Amino acid sequence: MPFCALGSPVRERLDTLKKKTSLDPICIGFLGRTGAGKSSLLNAMIGKKLLLPVSGEESCTSCIVQVKGSWNDYFEARIHLLSEQEWKDELKKIVEVSGETEDDSDDDGSDEIVNDGRAKLCALYGAGAENKSYEELLQTKLQVTIPVGRVIKIKKKKAKEFSRVLEPYICVRNEGSNVPWPLIKYVEVTIPGSDILPEGIMYVDIPGTGDSNRTRDEMWKQSVDMCSVLWIISDIERSTGEKEQPQLLNAGIKAYVGGICMDIIMVVTKSDKLDLEEYKRRQRNTSASIKNLHDAIIKRNKDVKKNMEDSIRKKLKKRLPSDSELLKKSDLVYTVSTRDFWEAKHLSPKETEIPKLREYIKRIYLREKKNLLMGYIKEARGLLLLFKSFGSKQHISKQHFQESGVEEFMNKETDALEKSLDKCFSQIKQPLCDGVQRARTCYKDIVEGMLTKGTSNRGFHRTLKAVCERNGVYVSKAFARIDFNDNLARPIYDKIDGTFGGIFRNVENSTQATLTTVSEARPGCGNLQQRGTDEGGLWDLLKNFKDVGQKKIEQIGKANKLPNGRSEIETFNCEIDVILTKLRQEILRRKMDIYQSPPVFIQDVLRLHYQEASRVRGLGTCEKMKGIFRKNIKKEVNNSMFEKAKLKMMSSLSQLKEDIVECLKKEISIVLKLIWLPQEQLAVRLPDITEECQEIERLYRELNTEEQGRDGKDEAP
Repeated sequence: MPFCALGSPVRERLDTLKKKTSLDPICIGFLGRTGAGKSSLLNAMIGKKLLLPVSGEESCTSCIVQVKGSWNDYFEARIHLLSEQEWKDELKKIVEVSGETEDDSDDDGSDEIVNDGRAKLCALYGAGAENKSYEELLQTKLQVTIPVGRVIKIKKKKAKEFSRVLEPYICVRNEGSNVPWPLIKYVEVTIPGSDILPEGIMYVDIPGTGDSNRTRDEMWKQSVDMCSVLWIISDIERSTGEKEQPQLLNAGIKAYVGGICMDIIMVVTKSDKLDLEEYKRRQRNTSASIKNLHDAIIKRNKDVKKNMEDSIRKKLKKRLPSDSELLKKSDLVYTVSTRDFWEAKHLSPKETEIPKLREYIKRIYLREKKNLLMGYIKEARGLLLLFKSFGSKQHISKQHFQESGVEEFMNKETDALEKSLDKCFSQIKQPLCDGVQRARTCYKDIVEGMLTKGTSNRGFHRTLKAVCERNGVYVSKAFARIDFNDNLARPIYDKIDGTFGGIFRNVENSTQATLTTVSEARPGCGNLQQRGTDEGGLWDLLKNFKDVGQKKIEQIGKANKLPNGRSEIETFNCEIDVILTKLRQEILRRKMDIYQSPPVFIQDVLRLHYQEASRVRGLGTCEKMKGIFRKNIKKEVNNSMFEKAKLKMMSSLSQLKEDIVECLKKEISIVLKLIWLPQEQLAVRLPDITEECQEIERLYRELNTEEQGRDGKDEAP
């Protein structure tokens, strides 16, 4: 669908500008398993030691927890529950999967799915609920209170009281509680803002590798996708060999390549945990230089950093363009201790590295706030310049401007841009073909790896059934995240990630595009058609398009002996910036959908086969389901499943190109018509806005000067 659908462009933009009163949240995602230390780290980052309950030995809910600051004096929480229909869908699956006992050879009394399902039923419907049918449970009165609107609200003046009331909703209580923990979808926490947690920063606790509940798992994926920065959290004692770790890193890389994520780091928690004597025994060659626990912790943390950074950098090099900003980072791993941050028992607060992470967040916040303000000033400036142009009585200059051929020139440049975009996007054709060929070659091994868990089927058949019920995706405590669709698409991603990241590179340092930076076109650069894609990826092409257009308009001004400050010239240059900024937002959204299209397409193709396998009952259920998978995946591969996924991605890129071109032509045409509009054709008399223009110009020059002075000095720690 085309981007642009403008009715009254000036009025709509003015209304939109009035609504831009605050900074859109900059989301910092904490990815890690339960018990990895996410809550303790989050508490330290916001300066509230025990605000969020830590897991300890307790099992915590797997819902998303969002924490942000505001300028009120209260601590507030909104606990969002699953809708009635969402719970009914989940209830039906719990009863179906938990109630199956036909295949005794596959059954395992300690099956996590059965135990988890029974705990949820008993928590909501009381003892004996696990023995009731789906229809009976629908008629059973809930043992917990569900508020109107299905949102539980907490508001307290004191942090300690707030934490006490919030704790039961964060930590699971299977008995003796009126808390509807199985229904909790996600939790919003708002605390009084401060320099540590300014308004505009939102920390998002994203537990594990997803959730067994379909709705919460969708929220898990959406939360990863909406984060500008992802921190992968790992306990130092489990920082290597943990089954979730590769999956979490893979999720982070996918968000970086295909989404809006601009940075990934690994945060290793509990770095103060160390047995000195055991460590010295293992460090025989250097044990003499280790005089105390402090020295041992510092050395161990340094070694952990180096080993993990080497491993992560090696994986990143396989997936990212060689000039990726992430590969240039000096620090990919941080070792933190929240306990010593508060108590300074073995490490100083600085050595815990939490102040370093706080400073990083502060720089991100200040940068993005300035970017937002700059964007707002530019758009306001564009509108004021339009109004100023409306009020102009110099018909001769308007006529010269209109007859100069600028619209024809911009249309030609847009056509040239279309050809350049076609070349840019065609870079991915060969990697896609290579990925498809690789997927066809190794799909059987991938399928066998997905269907083989341990040496027998004991306890696995219910997990496999849950995978089928959820169209190939299920999160298991025993097996972590299982995603058949993504696994089958993995060989394609292995081949295209570097190229895809290269096409969409150049916006990695900021969630605001560098497109809006006004710069002069290089002398003799020619037009877009001549330059081709030598300049780089998509953002380079759009920036060059802007530079050429702005240079042309300045040449027209000189040819017609118009001063550089003529409002028509300034308005056009400013409006090009505004158009490309809005266009970028839509491109980023579409980019994410395009990148995620292979597993989505595979899931659609296999949906009927998942449903067929989910209906299998009786003796040998597990082997029968496996047989259905093997037979039908082979059939779909022979029916060109991977080739069709490739065509889907290429078609989406082609549609993106067409929509970019259509949007630019339409928006530029509207801007030019507004610039050319004579004063006598206005329906109303415009007020004198000279003072407003002068103030906006002052702010614009000030911000632009600061931006140029700051350029290149804003790197992450």
